[in-house]
Amino acid sequence: MKKILGIISIMLIAITFAGCAVNDTKPEAAIDTMFEKYRNKDDNVITQLKETIENEVMNDENKVKYQELMEKQYDRLAYVIKSVKEDKDTATATVELTVLDYKSAILEAEQELENDPSKFNDDKGEYSEDKFTKRKLELMEKVDDTITETVELSLSKKANMWQVDDLSDEDIKKIHGLY
Repeated sequence: MKKILGIISIMLIAITFAGCAVNDTKPEAAIDTMFEKYRNKDDNVITQLKETIENEVMNDENKVKYQELMEKQYDRLAYVIKSVKEDKDTATATVELTVLDYKSAILEAEQELENDPSKFNDDKGEYSEDKFTKRKLELMEKVDDTITETVELSLSKKANMWQVDDLSDEDIKKIHGLY
């Protein structure tokens, strides 16, 4: 699961910002464009998500469930631009995100593993990553609580169009409710 989060981070950096500057003559417009790609489940976002998940060592059932959970997160993503400070061709924006708190489910699964590792053994009595991943996904599926996080976005102006710079891994985890 940690590996998939890292790959998703890299993947989303690449796809989120590709074409962000369609009509983004103001920093706020670039921020809206970026988050709307998530919320609208832009074709490029979903294609890259599928490709990333497909390359993971995870059974097909878990892959499908993980994609559903990420899409649910995108559906529920809410944001408020709190402030934007421009300085010539750069800007910094403070954005408040409200996302599903998937991190709490992951922590709960990790606690279950710590308390009773045999719960995640296969028929041969050996630890099963698939069983553990399935449990994390089951717990994530039940999450309805949200968490509010603040991200600081940097933007750059190129050819008179604003675009959001690459997100940090921490910011991507916040977007996915995994921080």
